[in-house]
Amino acid sequence: MQPILLLLFLLSFLVAMSQQQRLLYEPNAPDYRASCFQQSLFDKLAPDPALSTFMDVLTQVDDIFKLLNNTDNAQDNQFTVFCPVNSAFQNELDVYTRDHLDDFLRNHIIPNSKIDADTLKRLHSPLQTMLPGETIKVKYYFFSKRIVLNDHAIVDTDAIEAINGIAYKINHLLRPYGTG
Repeated sequence: MQPILLLLFLLSFLVAMSQQQRLLYEPNAPDYRASCFQQSLFDKLAPDPALSTFMDVLTQVDDIFKLLNNTDNAQDNQFTVFCPVNSAFQNELDVYTRDHLDDFLRNHIIPNSKIDADTLKRLHSPLQTMLPGETIKVKYYFFSKRIVLNDHAIVDTDAIEAINGIAYKINHLLRPYGTG
């Protein structure tokens, strides 16, 4: 009798294990780690804990969110985005109110261009933002090897590249140029 119980136990164990493996395995699931999977700027920026406040603002403005979450790589859908880190918001939250989140985001985005760090270093003219009439002054300091925007925001040149553009972390919010 005991060998039969042992055999039944072993059989039920094998059946349970085969059921469990079937539940965990999906043969048609996409491999998101594969390089052929095209990720948007939003996809690349979202996992970074240093950008959580910026991402929160981004998700509150639908039209800008759609632009940065687009995986169409057409030239007119390429953007350069300067993303303030969380500490930048703590220090300068007075610049923008909730009613001005759209303007805030537009002032941090350069449309129709994917500007790499080497090109940023060589720029001599201001960058036109998505906010009408606003530009970003870019200055490269050769000895310190730093790129500074609007005289105070330091650019982290470790770019975050995606199918629809490129993004850089910055340590200050970009105020509309000329407001101090």
